[in-house]
Amino acid sequence: MELKDKLLSSFMAFEEAFDVDTDIHQLRSDAIKEFETLGFPSKKDEAWKYTSLNSVLKYDYSVFPKKEDAIDYKDIKKYLIHDIDSYKLIFIDGIYSSHLSETTHDKIDVCLMSSALSKSKYKPIIENYFNKIVPKNSGLNALNTAFSKEGAFIHIHKNKSADKLFK
Repeated sequence: MELKDKLLSSFMAFEEAFDVDTDIHQLRSDAIKEFETLGFPSKKDEAWKYTSLNSVLKYDYSVFPKKEDAIDYKDIKKYLIHDIDSYKLIFIDGIYSSHLSETTHDKIDVCLMSSALSKSKYKPIIENYFNKIVPKNSGLNALNTAFSKEGAFIHIHKNKSADKLFK
C-alpha cells in the first residue's frame, strides 16, 4: 500500500481517540481532505522542482507506534543548552513528557495545547491563531494539521514579558 493511502486509511482510527464535537476535529477533517486532493509534493510543484521525496515515500512507516520508549533526563541532557535559564517543553515522538518539561502560568501561560483547548479563556486566542499562519495548498502542511495530536500553547499577555527563554 502506498504511504498516501496508508495515511488516509489510518486517519479514521487516529480520530477515534478524540472528541469529534470540537473545532479542532473539523480542522483535522478538512486537512485530511486537502491532503487527499493534494497528496505529497512532487517535482511538478514549483516549490519542489529540485527536491524529490521518492526515497522518503518508499519507506514503510508505522502510523501508530507499537511501544513507548522511556526516556530519562540523561538521554536528552546533551541536547539542552545548560547555561541558559529557560522553560523546557519536551515532546518525544509527539507525546509531551511532563517529567522532562518545565511549564508555568505565572506571568505567561505555557501549557499543553490540549489543556488550552479545554479552557474557554483561551478560545479567542486559539480561534485567532491556530492553523492560520501555515500556508494553504500544501499537502505536507495539510497532513501535519490532520494528524496534529498535541502541541505547546504559549501565550504572553499584552504588556508582559517572559522571565526565561524557551527551549
